[in-house]
Amino acid sequence: MKTISRKLEDRIVQSLDAFPVVYIAGPRQSGKTTLAKRISSTRHKAEYVTFDDLQLRSAVARDPEAFLRGLKGPVVLDEVQMVPEIFRPLKIIVDENREKENGGRGQFLLTGSASVMALPKLSDALVGRMALHTLLPFSACEIDKKSEQDFITRAFESEWHFEQTGDQNNHDMLLQASFPELLTFKSDDLRHEWCNSYLNTILQRDVRVLLEVDKIASLPDMLHLFASRTGGVLNEAGLSRATELNHVTTKKYRILLENLFLTLSIPAWSSNLGKRLVKSPKVYLSDINFLLYLLNVGLEGLAVQNSKLWGAVLENFVVVELSKQLTFSGTRARLFHYRTSAGQEVDFLLEGPQGKIVAVEVKATSKASARDFRHIETLQDDLGDKFHMGFVIYQGKDIVPFGDKMFAIPMNSLWR
Repeated sequence: MKTISRKLEDRIVQSLDAFPVVYIAGPRQSGKTTLAKRISSTRHKAEYVTFDDLQLRSAVARDPEAFLRGLKGPVVLDEVQMVPEIFRPLKIIVDENREKENGGRGQFLLTGSASVMALPKLSDALVGRMALHTLLPFSACEIDKKSEQDFITRAFESEWHFEQTGDQNNHDMLLQASFPELLTFKSDDLRHEWCNSYLNTILQRDVRVLLEVDKIASLPDMLHLFASRTGGVLNEAGLSRATELNHVTTKKYRILLENLFLTLSIPAWSSNLGKRLVKSPKVYLSDINFLLYLLNVGLEGLAVQNSKLWGAVLENFVVVELSKQLTFSGTRARLFHYRTSAGQEVDFLLEGPQGKIVAVEVKATSKASARDFRHIETLQDDLGDKFHMGFVIYQGKDIVPFGDKMFAIPMNSLWR
């Protein structure tokens, strides 16, 4: 398989030069181990230890402080969530090493297959001592060798520069901007088989490490439910009824799926515009291949067979791609959705420097029209100078201006 460099690498190395601990979170098989090994062998020399080894895990759990003190020099601790016993001793050793000449910077590079939000003992122990990074599966920006700059950075430039990108097989990119191993698979059957194995492993193994789950069989049901409603505004009461779980358990399981990077929750944007806004998040699957597997469909012919589902798949792809780019973009921004109780809706808002807003609408059509911009235009009027740019991502190949700060752009403008 061709080597694909990760855009997060430089940022991680910079953090190792500034913090005693750096934590790389991300789903299993997203490339964390490969990246950590690359950094530790070429740019920040370190010993490598993995807690996927059951025997080592058991030994470390018995005396975690002795294990840590036996390490000489910088070290990579892979899948650290498997041994929560080391979190408190880590703090002790990090604090002791702050007296050293370099302040103990770059001593520990941790990786884990769970969000730091799922590991409160780790975050509490190392608050102020640890830099956090998220490594998600390949972004389209990483797959496409001609990609020079992420969409988010370009979108917030003072003057938006663009070029016609020509024809691009978006079908292939939707499937390839995913887990590294799936790059080698050529058929839907093989991709679905891999997704089946992956999800079963995560739900059977990693779930038990993070949370005591009474009704583990409910988790696949909840995932299927989110797939069938991808991009829908979360209704906690409706989700509880559909899964036949009480409200507290439903919320706990939903957050668990998100902390394991299986689902993606996009918060509602709040403002002082004087409008009644929908406050609930929208929920998506974290990977298009997961979505297609759970729905038991392929991309081929989907646009013709089920245009509504095709639109939902495209919207899911865009939000996942934007989420990936946020982890490495040179422009700091946050991602939201926007909906008012009166029905005005914009799929996604990026809030960047100085509170500037970039609006993004996703359309499954091959032609864009002025009607596609109507909600973005209303938002532009409401925001005034805070509105920076509005884009409709559609399935054509031309970049078309639709008024002041408004453009219809093809899907591949996300990475080209």
